[in-house]
Amino acid sequence: MTTPSSLPSENGLPSAAQPTPSLRRGACPSLATPMQTGDGLLVRLRPARPSLAPADYIAIARLAADHGNGLLEVTARGNLQLRGLKDDTVQPLAAGLADAGIDFHRGVAVETPALSGLDPDEAADATPLAAAIRQTIAGPLSRLRLAPKLSIVVDGGGRLSLADMVGDIRLDAVRRGGDLFWRLSVGGDVRSARPVAAVADRDALAALATVLRALDGTGPAARGRDLDAGALRGALGTIAVDADFPVLPAFPPSPVGRHVVGTRSVLGIGLPYGATDAATLEGLMRGLASLGATGIRLSPHRALLILGLSAARMDAAAALAGEAGFWTRADAPGNAIAVCAGAAGCASGTFDTKAVADQLVLRAPDLLDGAMTVHVSGCAKGCAHPAPAVLALCGRADGIGMVFDGRSGDRELATLSAEEIGRTMERLAALVRERRLKGETVRQAIERLGAGAIADIVRQGRQ
Repeated sequence: MTTPSSLPSENGLPSAAQPTPSLRRGACPSLATPMQTGDGLLVRLRPARPSLAPADYIAIARLAADHGNGLLEVTARGNLQLRGLKDDTVQPLAAGLADAGIDFHRGVAVETPALSGLDPDEAADATPLAAAIRQTIAGPLSRLRLAPKLSIVVDGGGRLSLADMVGDIRLDAVRRGGDLFWRLSVGGDVRSARPVAAVADRDALAALATVLRALDGTGPAARGRDLDAGALRGALGTIAVDADFPVLPAFPPSPVGRHVVGTRSVLGIGLPYGATDAATLEGLMRGLASLGATGIRLSPHRALLILGLSAARMDAAAALAGEAGFWTRADAPGNAIAVCAGAAGCASGTFDTKAVADQLVLRAPDLLDGAMTVHVSGCAKGCAHPAPAVLALCGRADGIGMVFDGRSGDRELATLSAEEIGRTMERLAALVRERRLKGETVRQAIERLGAGAIADIVRQGRQ
C-alpha cells in the first residue's frame, strides 16, 4: 500500500527516501532512478514548461556543477541529461531544481515537437493532447504495466515536426476539410510505423487508451513493434475512421540554423556531439539574455532553440554561440555524427568516441553531408542511435567494429583499431568522391557501393 511518506515529491523523488540507482539499460534514468555510468550517476530530465528562460538554464548549470561533474547533454530525443552525480547529491539537486521553480515530466515519455503551439504551419498544437495523455496515464491508467522506455509521439506537424522520431505509439495530426484527425500508428517513425487508423480529435485519447491496454495485456516489456495493427483497429470499433494520410509528411530539416516560424526568428544551436559544460552553458545564456533571448526550448537532434531574438540580433547570437563552441549551421559536419559518452563517461564504453568523431570531421568531412548519420558507439548497446545506421563504429572487446547498414550490436564487417579508423574513413571518402553518380547523396553512393566495397577498403589498408 502506498503511504504519504512514499509519494513522489514535486520533482519525482520520494519525500523520505534516497534515489535508487538504476543499472538497467531498459529503464530511463530520472531523479528518482538515476543511472550508474562511468563518471557517476546520470539523470535525464524533460522540462514541464516548453520554454525555459536563460536564467533557468543558468540555475540548472550551477546545480549541475555543484552536485555533479558539470557536464550536461541534450539527447537525440531532446531531453536534458546531467552527469557525474553521487548518491548523496541527487536529493540536493532535486531540491535545488524545485527551489528554482523548474519542474519535469515523469513517467511515460510523451514527445511533442519543439515548436508546438508557436508554428502557424502545424496541423495542430500537440501540447493539449500530450497533457491529457500524461494525466490519463498517471490517473485512470496508472495500474497498467508498461515498458520503462515506452514512448508516445504526438506530432502536430510544422517546420520541426517529429516525423523522423521513432515511437512505440504515434499520433500524427492531419486536417481533412476543417476537421482535425489523428493518424494512429505503432512501432516506428511516420514512414515506418504500421498504421492502425485515423480517429477524430475527440476520440484520440480513447484510441490511445485502447493501445495502452493492449500493451498491458501483452506483458510489461511489450513495445509498439509487438502489437498487431489489424487487431488494434478492430478493437477501436466505430471510432476508427481511416488508416492513411493523404500524403505522408517529409522528414524535418535540421533544427540547427536559422528558422523563420510565422513572424518569429528562431536560432537553433547544436551542442558539439550533444554535450557542453556548466561554465560554457552559463556564459552562453548570459550572453543570449543580453541580446534579448526570452526562451530556450530543447530540441531533438541535440539542439537548443533560442526564442525572442530580433532579426537584427541573430548574427550576434550566432557568433556568440559559435565562439562558445556550439554549432550554428546545419551543414556543420559534426551534426551528422551520433556519439555516446564513450569510455570517458560510461563504464560500458571501450574507446574515446569523441576523439574518433573528431577524426571523422578532420579526415572524412565529405562523408558528413547530412544525408546520413554516422553512429559512433562506445559499446554494442547503441544508446546514442538505437536505429540502424548506414555506417556505425562500435566498441568491441578487441577494437572498434565497423557495421554497415545496421545497429551497433550487429555483426561487423571488420574490427579496427582507433588508429586505423581515420585512415579507413579517409579512403572511403575518396572512393565515394571517385564513384559517386551525379545527383547522388553520400548515403545513396555508399548504399550502392555496398558492404563489399567497404570491406575491400579495409583489406587494402592492411596490405
